Amino acid sequence: MMSSSEQRLKNWLVTHGAVDEKIESLQEIIRLDLSGRKIEELPQEFGLLTNLIALNLSNNKLSSLPDSMEKLNKLSNLDLRRNSFKVLPQVLKHMELRSINASSNTLADVSVLKECLHVRVLDLSSNVLKSIDGSIGLENELRTLNLSSNLLHDLSSVFSLLKKVQRLNINDNIIKEIPSTVKELLSIEEFEAAYNHIEKIDDAFFELDVERVDLSANLLISLHLHSLIELEVLVLDENPFRKLDMDFSFAPYLKEFSCDSCGLDEFLLPQSESLELLCYSSNEIETVPKEIGRYTQLQELDIDGNKIKELPDTLANLSYLETLYINGNPLSEEAKKVITILDPEICDLNMKTGITIEKAIEADLPEMAELLSVLFTIETDFTIDYNKQLAGITRLFEHDTSDLLVAKYEGKVIGMITMQRLISSAEGDYVGQIEDLVVYEEYRKMGVGSRLINKMRSMAVEYGYKRIQLAADVDNKNALQFYSRRGFKKTHLNIYHYIV
Repeated sequence: MMSSSEQRLKNWLVTHGAVDEKIESLQEIIRLDLSGRKIEELPQEFGLLTNLIALNLSNNKLSSLPDSMEKLNKLSNLDLRRNSFKVLPQVLKHMELRSINASSNTLADVSVLKECLHVRVLDLSSNVLKSIDGSIGLENELRTLNLSSNLLHDLSSVFSLLKKVQRLNINDNIIKEIPSTVKELLSIEEFEAAYNHIEKIDDAFFELDVERVDLSANLLISLHLHSLIELEVLVLDENPFRKLDMDFSFAPYLKEFSCDSCGLDEFLLPQSESLELLCYSSNEIETVPKEIGRYTQLQELDIDGNKIKELPDTLANLSYLETLYINGNPLSEEAKKVITILDPEICDLNMKTGITIEKAIEADLPEMAELLSVLFTIETDFTIDYNKQLAGITRLFEHDTSDLLVAKYEGKVIGMITMQRLISSAEGDYVGQIEDLVVYEEYRKMGVGSRLINKMRSMAVEYGYKRIQLAADVDNKNALQFYSRRGFKKTHLNIYHYIV
């Protein structure tokens, strides 16, 4: 028999659609999802949920939490995203939380965190933090810390408190320097510092055992790359380099190296022979060194938008190459022959000019429905029915969790792709489901499909999706090869349909 306090809380939970009215005891509630309910305040009785392990309060209008929540000593995961918190509530210090997501609030004060010593995963992104000095306890257990999209300008005193952090994201702040205290990141594996104002990187940074680094869109003019022995991925895109060089010691196991839009006139070659992706897109490069042939594991090479006229014959050594972006270069006929020998189908050279990739508008829907008939002649699980296809694509267009892109040539829709936002219990967050990628046959092998899927992938990254997924007909060998070449991995799952 519930007490009056328990009954009031139950009624409140039922009213907000969080539990079934048949529930007999509040102790049955282990995980609770109250996201998107427009809640402004939680009832004081909330502390009666003493068996609660995970609580999702995201997408509400909360600015405080009831003191009774200090009784939730089993609560491990707390999601406070997209609320109205200006200060992290003091009640948090009485809990033994392992994960806190407080992104997309208006937080300016998170000082309570210095007493939340058990937290391992902390997301404070998209707030208005100017400093977190004094907000992290000396004996903290942090492993993942996201401080992106704030107003931070100096983390010198913070790095020394992050000895156990493995993943650190400080993207999109106003940081000018990576100081010598970065050496205190003893456990760091992933370091993201894109979209800052970084002009200087202390030499201590190059002694880290970090595996992935993103320093894109900063103000780096000069950089000497060395050491970083464990590094596998380095992104330096959109830095105004006047001088970039590397020595023999740099990243012997590097797999991905990107310098897109850096104003470079020299094609630098990392020593690592494990490279799988190399990008020098949109620079001032005129010559591709013949030594590129030693990268026998290379899968993607992006050198579009340069001044390259000739290509070395050693490109033929790149037997694992799946994607070659080389458009926007004044290639000679001899260079085009090298590509033909390599494999013309992996290259975007044949892209017809004048094709644009755009977000679909309502007027495009009838043409998109027609285009789907081309797809469904290939995928035998589906039946061509224009009215159904038009109804379906219209509902997708009107749904705020969907994205629709079209490729147009001379005003006509000649290709399309759609993506829907899903919630993955495995990822614990949003994922993107890509569907309906199709291009009219006469426009294939022109890079249209690549541009469509690349644009959709960049949108998924922008939205923060944890992964994107798709399904393809097992007999459509062209599609299977297309997706494989663009980084999609086949899973062990089969898809089943049940008609209702």
